[in-house]
Amino acid sequence: MEKKIVKTENISFKCKEIPLTRRELKNLFNFHIPCLCCGLEMLHPDVYTILLENKKLSDTAINAIPFLEPFEKIMHPVERQVFNMFKSMAVKYPDKNFQELLLMKKDIHELALVKIQSSIFNKISFYRRILPKKTARALRKLIIKTNDIIFDPEPHKPFSRRIFIHKIKNICKNVEEQKIKEEIIKIARRLPRSSDEVCAFVVKNARKRPEIIALNLIHPSVGTFEHLQPKCMNGQNNSLNFALECTYCNNSRHHYPMTLQIEENPYMPENAQLQAEKLISLYKKGLCKKEYIENLKEELYYHSEGTINIDISSISDVTIN
Repeated sequence: MEKKIVKTENISFKCKEIPLTRRELKNLFNFHIPCLCCGLEMLHPDVYTILLENKKLSDTAINAIPFLEPFEKIMHPVERQVFNMFKSMAVKYPDKNFQELLLMKKDIHELALVKIQSSIFNKISFYRRILPKKTARALRKLIIKTNDIIFDPEPHKPFSRRIFIHKIKNICKNVEEQKIKEEIIKIARRLPRSSDEVCAFVVKNARKRPEIIALNLIHPSVGTFEHLQPKCMNGQNNSLNFALECTYCNNSRHHYPMTLQIEENPYMPENAQLQAEKLISLYKKGLCKKEYIENLKEELYYHSEGTINIDISSISDVTIN
């Protein structure tokens, strides 16, 4: 069945004319486009490229902050909180850079992160009482090993939320009771990411160079071309297969199906609609093409298995002068 799907998609790409060039698509980031997945405004990648060359970001925080302030409004919520923390601390410690400021906060935030993580692991462990013995033993082994990592101040390998969830899914794949399986995975997904909790951001970034920390405040907001069908699954490398997503949402998906991305981001259908409405408004100004929006609707519906069904009916009422 998978072979038929791939074959059908390849044929559809060959039959369609590419509606936008990469340059035309990239130009859309100039117009406050919301991310397809999270709905937050994206930064034009060329602006970020200029920031990469800014040597002042490795300077003291108080000198670096003015270069980041113009982008504060489009920072993701956690990154904005951290940025405000930097602004407050920089006044008190004007001789310290971003890394030095984070290291001052690392211990207390690491403790807060471990408390959240261990609480979630305990909730998962509860299900050992009602799981088959073999599954319960595997779950117990994973939780013990994971606790050893998070309680070790200098672990050999840092804890990975994504790997942990992947292992949980493998352990639960033979659980017959679908509701129990879904509950365990849902709890595992509550584990904080650096985009969810300030404590996770601080712990993840405290050992990085000051200029990297500065860039990481903005990097999640940078606009990218998301491959609707991943390249590793023969996804085409043109605008017939491109959607506009922020770097964070694009990187979070990797090669996983869009249905899984929606599970982690339940407001994605509504945010996709917001982006479609913005694209239609640009089409009215002659800045986007109707064919791109129509193709986007079809591809989103297909890859989301019908969950994302954007309304573009207003596009038919538009007359381009």
